[in-house]
Amino acid sequence: MIGMVKEANQEHLDCKLKEKALELFRRLEEISELPRFQGATVDFHQKKPATVFVPWIPTVAQVENGELLKFLKDNDVKKVLVDALWPTNAAILKQLVESGVEVWVLTRPSALHGWRKKHEGKPKGLVEWLERHHPEILEGFKTEVKNDVYDAVLLRYVKPKYQRRLTKEHLTCWVSMLLYRYARRNRQGLLQQLDALPVSEDERSWRVEMAEDYLMMEATNFIQIIKSCYPKICEMFKDLRIDGGDVVTQALVCDVFMEIDETKSLTEVYRKFGLIPKKDREGLIYDGVAKHSLVQLAAKRLGVNPKYLTADEKRAFVEEQRTTVEVIYKWKRKTMGLGPDASAGETRARALRNIKSPPPYGGEAYFRLISTGPGPKQPRSPRADNRSYPNPSLISSFLELCLVA
Repeated sequence: MIGMVKEANQEHLDCKLKEKALELFRRLEEISELPRFQGATVDFHQKKPATVFVPWIPTVAQVENGELLKFLKDNDVKKVLVDALWPTNAAILKQLVESGVEVWVLTRPSALHGWRKKHEGKPKGLVEWLERHHPEILEGFKTEVKNDVYDAVLLRYVKPKYQRRLTKEHLTCWVSMLLYRYARRNRQGLLQQLDALPVSEDERSWRVEMAEDYLMMEATNFIQIIKSCYPKICEMFKDLRIDGGDVVTQALVCDVFMEIDETKSLTEVYRKFGLIPKKDREGLIYDGVAKHSLVQLAAKRLGVNPKYLTADEKRAFVEEQRTTVEVIYKWKRKTMGLGPDASAGETRARALRNIKSPPPYGGEAYFRLISTGPGPKQPRSPRADNRSYPNPSLISSFLELCLVA
């Protein structure tokens, strides 16, 4: 009897939530300046059914992952925007793409509700913007607006710059990238544990070797998956001068390649990696994982440890990261048939630069900037990884420049 009462109450609660969600939809439709996603929106939950909002009916429904495709087809949905790409929903999203549904994903969670910490200045999310400029819209919702049912409705009005289209190739490579990143974190965590634990050198040696073998296996698999989905990527390896079979470096390049959205402007991509001037960094939201991969790639290429760089070296190190991102970004746009980037204030000369003649890379720009920068005698920086084998000519040039008083 108690169970039946709970079930009835839950059904009544869901009905009430759906009614309020449709009321929120009607209120939001009155704001003409809000963008509108031309399709259905889906809010996934790891332990509950997905919440789907179809605006042209309109209706809000909770649908199990296994029934999502059928529900979308029954309601003539050709395009969907989902709140996140997770390991738990990657399979269903791939199924949607293969069936012909155009799938987009929200690239920044804070674009919906903003920051948790209250702040002054420009609103960081849709709900925060509504609270400041249209508080009447959220009247009666403020205490409970962060709800899966309401989120599905709010997703429709998120700015397009926070959306990214998913393809079958991207989803296939994304799964392999996650496994590679897990192996990389596992190796780093093991090294930290072994530094703290009282283990013998023999035990440390075989444990590290096992973790490195696992990492090399996942890196090799990641590269092969990337090559199968993007066969021309070997040309990019040549442009970056890493076509000599260095698996670790190629895997890091593939990682950065996956994080770059070729439909955005180069300036927006720089912001994603945190590569903007210091004066503009206050309040900057960037992708920490993508930034880490880019830093590791630059450190691997140059054979240095970023922690021990001098001020002049740090400036050149950041410039090397920008050059790397620019080369990969322009190559990806060219491969996808999008042409050069001429938006977001990019100059015509910079936008039309041929990818076959990229700016100095592989340490040349780095060493040139160090040699022209002021500063006292600079000691050699320790390597970032004992297994890193950068170009010997780059290291010799680096030593010559650093030994000049």
